[in-house]
Amino acid sequence: MPTIPLLPSQLVVTTIFNSIESLGFTNIAGKVFPGEQAESRQETNLKVITKKFYTKGLKNLEQQDLHGAIKNFTATININPQFASAYNDRGVARYKLGYKQSALEDLTTAIELNPYRAKYYSNRGFMLTRLKHYTAAIADYTSALLLNPNVAQSYFNRGAIRLQMENSLAALADFESAIRLDSDFAKAYFNRGLTRYKLREVEGAFEDFQKAAGLFKLQGRMDSYQEAVSQITKLWC
Repeated sequence: MPTIPLLPSQLVVTTIFNSIESLGFTNIAGKVFPGEQAESRQETNLKVITKKFYTKGLKNLEQQDLHGAIKNFTATININPQFASAYNDRGVARYKLGYKQSALEDLTTAIELNPYRAKYYSNRGFMLTRLKHYTAAIADYTSALLLNPNVAQSYFNRGAIRLQMENSLAALADFESAIRLDSDFAKAYFNRGLTRYKLREVEGAFEDFQKAAGLFKLQGRMDSYQEAVSQITKLWC
């Protein structure tokens, strides 16, 4: 029975509204002298300009204007080289355009600037998976889960890689974690079914494929529904 990792198709983009990154400028308490007032105004102006470019980049990305997104995120970075989210989002745009090496470099820079954002590790893990750097991708998803253990997709992604690498027991644990966090995660049931079949747990595999088929149908994902039904049929051949 062929394994179908069913890897995700989306990368995580930071929005300016929920980002915990600052734009890199600090408020100075205490007495302000004339020269300091000028510096403060300059910093405020730079902060406004940075936000403007970054917001434009996010809008470009939403509209699939990837070249425009890269231009505006680069402008953001030129003003504030410490703005980790801009590197993350430029990396997403570059990856979608096929610039895989520069995308990885951007995600690595984002992680170096802020090693406490799970989504940066998840995005780099996604890219590494597509480049078949599986061991490095597992390490990134593990880092993401250490920072945020409540993301079902990260468990699923790591499990899909482990299934691909024939590490069935570890994959099974990841799919079970994904299902525990999201009981409607159809792909996780499907992949757990594949994993259980590999482990000769035929009854459990049958139950998982049935559950996956029902969820796929409810979600209107008929191609995936047909694949789940096909797997059920194979169990009885």
